[in-house]
Amino acid sequence: MQNFNSHIQKNLVSWEARTPIHLRSKFYDNELFLKEQNSLKAIELHALGEVNNQYLLHLQCHFGQDTLSWAKKGAKVTGVDFSPSAIAAAKELAQKTQLTAKFIESNVLELDLNQEYDVIYSSYGALGWLPDLQQWGKVVSKHLKKGGTFLLVEFHPLIDLLDIETQYGYFFDKHTKIEKQQGSYTDGGKEVKTEYYWWSHSLTEIFKGLESNGLKLKSFEEFDYSPYKLDGMVEREPNQYVLEKRAKQSLPYVYALKATKK
Repeated sequence: MQNFNSHIQKNLVSWEARTPIHLRSKFYDNELFLKEQNSLKAIELHALGEVNNQYLLHLQCHFGQDTLSWAKKGAKVTGVDFSPSAIAAAKELAQKTQLTAKFIESNVLELDLNQEYDVIYSSYGALGWLPDLQQWGKVVSKHLKKGGTFLLVEFHPLIDLLDIETQYGYFFDKHTKIEKQQGSYTDGGKEVKTEYYWWSHSLTEIFKGLESNGLKLKSFEEFDYSPYKLDGMVEREPNQYVLEKRAKQSLPYVYALKATKK
């Protein structure tokens, strides 16, 4: 596997530019979060269930809304992200909500904590920023207790294939080209130009990254909607969004994968 350090550094610069945009966005709606203290969607809530008094590690936590939402439900949480700005914002958000959480600045592929967790969680748009799912699986396995649960709720790779502008492939491409974007995937920040790398990962690659590192698949469920309204989407039912141009088609938008450590 080639060295992707320069790619990851480019992505870090991108996320440092994105974070202030996201903090002000309606997409994340920090004002509403401070009132309700929940950003979790029905998919992950149903998949994970009761977390009270469980030690939970949230990989690629951004500025901590989901992490703190699990804390609100009684989990003893640790959030990890490689963006200093995001981690600083997460700590500030924890103070404002008066919820107890640890936040650690680290590239998830280099994470090495002296602790094992009952639950490891990652969600929505996380995997495409990682160039090495074998190393990712190793990190998950290292930090998960035997018999513990790993939950990944992620956008389905098929959806990227429908993006006419980016024209992503289905399988991993180590020579992926740099992407350029005005603003971010949220509202606001159109005056900010970001550059980044994104890697496609097939379902087979994801399964192998976990199973080759000692994790056993418990369940895999696909959903015909997105709980987030992304570009080109319309609301089919409350909190269920589909592509407007593909609304009559039944497509997999999101999946929930649960695995356990053998």
